[in-house]
Amino acid sequence: MSLRSEWDEAVQAALVGAHRSGTTPAELLDRCAALGPAAHAARLPPVVDAPLLAPAPASGDARVHPAARDVLAQVLALEDQVLLTEWCGLAKAARLVADHRELPALLALGTAHTGLRPAVTAVLGARGRWLATLRPAWAWAAAAEAVEAVDLDAALDLPGPARLEALRRARAQDPAGTREFLAARFDGQRRAGDRQALVAALEVNLGPDDEPLLERALDDRAIGVHDEALRLLRTLPGSALAARAAERLHRGLWLTADGFDVQTDELWTELAPEPEEARDLLKDGSETGVAGRIRGAAASVPPRHWTGRLRTDDEGAAAELARGPWASALLRGVAQNLRLADDARPWAVAATRALTGMEQLEMLAGLPAELAARTVVEVSRQWNYDLLDHACSQLPAPWGPRATADLLDRYAATRDPRWRAGRPPAVLLARGDAEVLGANWARITERWPEHTVELDVLRLRMRLREAFNPREEDQ
Repeated sequence: MSLRSEWDEAVQAALVGAHRSGTTPAELLDRCAALGPAAHAARLPPVVDAPLLAPAPASGDARVHPAARDVLAQVLALEDQVLLTEWCGLAKAARLVADHRELPALLALGTAHTGLRPAVTAVLGARGRWLATLRPAWAWAAAAEAVEAVDLDAALDLPGPARLEALRRARAQDPAGTREFLAARFDGQRRAGDRQALVAALEVNLGPDDEPLLERALDDRAIGVHDEALRLLRTLPGSALAARAAERLHRGLWLTADGFDVQTDELWTELAPEPEEARDLLKDGSETGVAGRIRGAAASVPPRHWTGRLRTDDEGAAAELARGPWASALLRGVAQNLRLADDARPWAVAATRALTGMEQLEMLAGLPAELAARTVVEVSRQWNYDLLDHACSQLPAPWGPRATADLLDRYAATRDPRWRAGRPPAVLLARGDAEVLGANWARITERWPEHTVELDVLRLRMRLREAFNPREEDQ
């Protein structure tokens, strides 16, 4: 009889009673005591006959002070990724690394959340990188500082994400050599996904010398390859694509008393684009019809095309494009190249007002943090609480002092929804400038008197700033 069967019989006997089972209570208890642990107790761990780890190498890294360690312990307990990123950024700026006791927790978080890895890597120090070599799951941290040559032929045999990462790392190390390799291998790749990866790798250190390969990729039949090449070409302000788009905008649009409008008997009065124009449009279906074609052309030229054509500055050009019948199409296109503008603010404001829904939020999320926050300040004057809060949640952090002060004014002047009455806005306290929020503590607690976790987070952020203040170095 097996051990399991004996245990089952003892359990049945205990259920019906010792006397009915033909035994005594003492004997039954003895059987249960002997069989229970044998049937259900954990096994002893196997004996590992391996040498002890070698001592960690000496490290000359300066570690954070006790006040900063205490704050990090609380941040790790909260598992707040925004706060952790802020802590790592301040430590990096001070050229300090995390205390040795916190390294396993930081490595575990970086393993579970890939978006945290750049921040975590910056504060590991030599001891953290050594520790990362001891566990396969932490290998990403050990390799973060290694600068090793990439075997490009071997990289092509890697699975999709790993292949693209290796090719981009090679571009960072040797832009010209990697470009020559990609150009030589491009036509030989049978699968569209492989060709698309080769094109996407050019995004690292992208420059005018990459234009010939990207122009070749525009003739690829695969939609993904074509659209990836077009996306990159649109970020090159002096490209042939920009020149072709500028010529179409001159031909297709004229300036009327009501703004830019489509010229009669010209290319955008035709129902379908010519093959040459279609080659310069996205094939994912977003740039069809007259509005889509105008949007595609506007996305292919830098904002200075409009300032030069209108002989004005960015604010004047943005205002001119915003008042025409094709304002939405033009500004949606310009929004894709805001980083090329001399003054992106008026363009961002005009584009945000022209966009709606997810397009508006996606554009805000793609802007630099301060510009995105200033844009929300400009366009949110008539927004209700829900819309303001949703837009602010899309803004990248950190917000600057001025934007934080202005957004605090916006929130304070906006009526809380019933479900949120008296509770401070979580996104404001988590992403706004800590010094500005700390200086307005009395105002915040008066406007939103409910004590919430958000206020505790703000207190922790204020302590975080104080912990890295140079005046506290003697602590």
